[in-house]
Amino acid sequence: MIQSTSRPRLGIALSGGTLKAATHIGVLSALEQAGIVPDCIAGTSAGSLVGALYAHGYRHTDFQRLLRDFPGIRLVDYGFPFLSSVFSWTMHKMMPKRLQSVPVVPNGLVRGQKFIQYISDLIENKPSNIPYFIVATDLISGHPVVFHNSAPFESRHHAVQIEDLPRTIAGSCALPGIFTPVKLPPYELVDGAFRHYVPVTVLREFGCRKIIAVNLYRLPPSFEPTTIVDVLIRSFDILLRESIDNDLESHTDLYVIEPDLSQIRWHAFSDMKKCVYIGTRIVYQELRPLQTFIST
Repeated sequence: MIQSTSRPRLGIALSGGTLKAATHIGVLSALEQAGIVPDCIAGTSAGSLVGALYAHGYRHTDFQRLLRDFPGIRLVDYGFPFLSSVFSWTMHKMMPKRLQSVPVVPNGLVRGQKFIQYISDLIENKPSNIPYFIVATDLISGHPVVFHNSAPFESRHHAVQIEDLPRTIAGSCALPGIFTPVKLPPYELVDGAFRHYVPVTVLREFGCRKIIAVNLYRLPPSFEPTTIVDVLIRSFDILLRESIDNDLESHTDLYVIEPDLSQIRWHAFSDMKKCVYIGTRIVYQELRPLQTFIST
């Protein structure tokens, strides 16, 4: 457990973003090269993985090696046995009601066990050196849960000491319907982006005087609905943007970095290196106002 002996000066909040979260690697590397080093870091969803790795000592060279060796699709362990699920559901409906039981249908397309093992391998024998926070959503209560490696602090959310880091990160990344929720009793964890896409609040609660927030989501400016699916997806995007706006409400303690990732495909492993470049570039583009923000 990391003990905080004084109020931290600078915290960095990393948003979700699926594979686009590789942008965070470029941001963190460029900040460090410019002499801007955080006292603590917080992450949601894919940002929680990058943030935790940074807190456990990953730096530019380590991240470059991670990207070079990234297993990609090999991390996906499909957990939805379609035919057996259909058979189970059919038999369930054919039975008399008194003999019916809950049909055996998985609660996620991807089990996530390979991902958990991958994270475990990444952090093996790497102790953390700064306080960090991981935001997930409890599927049961609907509340955000903040997992941390720091000394206890006052929070209006459920604040829990990290005991199983790989499963905690997997829970924060578990997009419902795609990834199986992660059980960490008493919680059933899913994607933290449903409550805090950019985890600024926890850094304020921890006492940070200055916060750099990296938001990887922008509401696409052009929209032409052709199907009901388009309308539903756009509606979800609007709700997400509202949540982000609440997280990033203007304060003098907050500097927001929002790189343009409109040309990046969220599902393309080959675009991850482009994301790193975009993250690096935006820091250097905004370096002077960033330095002024930190120094005042």
